[in-house]
Amino acid sequence: MNWQIVLVLLFALNMVLIWVASLLHRFGWYRLPGSLIFAYLPLLGVFLSQPRFELDYFWWRVVGVISICAGIIILAWAKKEIGRVFINIGELPAELKTSGPYHYVRHPVYLGLVFIYVGWWWVWAAVYSFYFGVFILMLVWLHAYLEEKLVLEKAFGDSYRQYRRRTGMFWIK
Repeated sequence: MNWQIVLVLLFALNMVLIWVASLLHRFGWYRLPGSLIFAYLPLLGVFLSQPRFELDYFWWRVVGVISICAGIIILAWAKKEIGRVFINIGELPAELKTSGPYHYVRHPVYLGLVFIYVGWWWVWAAVYSFYFGVFILMLVWLHAYLEEKLVLEKAFGDSYRQYRRRTGMFWIK
């Protein structure tokens, strides 16, 4: 369980470093590794020693695989729309994207990652990973919220505020 806490703290530290690299224009080299750590670190916890859920384990796996597939589809759709999956905070597109998955949710990449994370934790039925995953999901929400408030609203102004009113952050309005 201590390793799970360390992974959550590393995830939070990585988020801080991503923001420092992007907003303060320092450590620019860290944007890509930071994005990769953001995407893959939550998946590592299942390999650590921990108890496993024993409630109808087969169905946990089936639902987990479905969730992972849904997340991959959402990520691929977002990639098709913007040309790549991860956009560095300092490298915004010239215009606000409101088509494709962005027509339905403001953060389809984060939503896809959430589906993949949760599905992965269900497939492995990892108790600590699932419980500490709640903290990771809160950090992803915080990351998206700060990105909206500190970057997107300033970059796109009223058009972003109107888009935010009609589109859900992670779920369809």
